[in-house]
Amino acid sequence: MDRIACSNLWMRFGGFAALRGIDLSLPAGQYAILVGLNGAGKSTLLKALGGWIRPSDGAVAIDGLAFERAERRLRARVKLVPDTPAFYPELTAWEHLQVVAQAHGLERWQSEAERLLSAFSMAPHQGAYPASLSRGMQYKLALAMSLLAAPSALLLDEPYGALDPASQLYLAERLTLLARAGATVLASTHLLPPTHPPDRILMLMAGTLQRDALLDEVWSGSAEGLAALPHQLLVSGSAVDA
Repeated sequence: MDRIACSNLWMRFGGFAALRGIDLSLPAGQYAILVGLNGAGKSTLLKALGGWIRPSDGAVAIDGLAFERAERRLRARVKLVPDTPAFYPELTAWEHLQVVAQAHGLERWQSEAERLLSAFSMAPHQGAYPASLSRGMQYKLALAMSLLAAPSALLLDEPYGALDPASQLYLAERLTLLARAGATVLASTHLLPPTHPPDRILMLMAGTLQRDALLDEVWSGSAEGLAALPHQLLVSGSAVDA
């Protein structure tokens, strides 16, 4: 069974169709990236797959379950980190992690939370309120919250763009490890770190899925080619010899 699946997915806003008949299935244990020009529909697709918005037509399922019938169960399995995360203004960074732990019934979560904050260079800011943090640090906090929850499906909207190079490398490694442990990861991005490549490339254009390929079909294996791959795919609109 697919971890994430959608069929004939349409998303209309008035007379505008942001998504046009998307058919997609992502199995457990796969790390995929979603590339596309601004306005291609990437954020809309992630929100639809994460249950944040309901499709105009078509169906979305997580582990074979529809959000309409099992929303409460699926909320614990699926996490979406949007381009601009929202926070509780009255809670510190550490208190946000505590809320996640309590909501998911996590025991002995503190050591993992400390590891995540340290890996993202956030440890000195764990007592800070979100409003005092830079955009990059806010995104790191949102990532730490989602990773602490250990979801079976993780959706990320432009995760690498907000991060410093060291955090980009750590995130790429962590996403690879998550997939190897059985999670499904889908990240929209214009950037790729030169290490820990994804397994699959999806390209969205004008609300339609124009390309769906395994990485070795579009990448020769060089670190330089991997970093440039999203740009080259969008420029060429087809496979490139990176």
